[in-house]
Amino acid sequence: MAIYEACVGNYIEAKKAEELGANRIELCDNLLEGGTTPSYGTIKRVVEKINIPIMVIVRPRGGNFEFLEEEIEIMKDDIRIAKELGAYGVVIGALKGNKIDIDATKAFVEEAKPLSTTFHMAFDEIDDKFQAIDQLAALGIDRILTKGGTEDAMSGKDELRKLSDYAAGRITIMPGKGVNKENRGFLLEYVHTDEIHGSKIV
Repeated sequence: MAIYEACVGNYIEAKKAEELGANRIELCDNLLEGGTTPSYGTIKRVVEKINIPIMVIVRPRGGNFEFLEEEIEIMKDDIRIAKELGAYGVVIGALKGNKIDIDATKAFVEEAKPLSTTFHMAFDEIDDKFQAIDQLAALGIDRILTKGGTEDAMSGKDELRKLSDYAAGRITIMPGKGVNKENRGFLLEYVHTDEIHGSKIV
């Protein structure tokens, strides 16, 4: 069965997405910044009141994905809080240059266990995406949210398909950006995946 993950920026949007048939929520704040960690109260209320799995983005600020040691510690605290509040999973990502920050990502995965984990669209800034798939699969990440390194999922569909075929079930490639009710079915089939993400997915 296909999983439609709705990207939402607050409790009201989460409730509406559930009513419209989303299968999972990515809960964010500051969507204009690409999504940052939502408040304690928002996470608590959404987890308590909404009956589909909640993925909480853990990102302390907008801007780039290279984090200071202090920011990494903040993110580990936020992962711990999301876990304590009963989130289904966390959405994480950290880079060093145009590569995965392996140490930070490994620390996030360890902190998150046994929650589900998504590596977010920082992935699109990585030079060698096939090597990154190998690394993230080895770290135990469950899925990668990506637009294929292009403007949106539709323009990146061929790259997304190559990435999904290369991943070969070791890790899920989840298309995102510009995904809506009209193109979600096409993208799921074309990319050879069963999870898809967007703010207009339902």
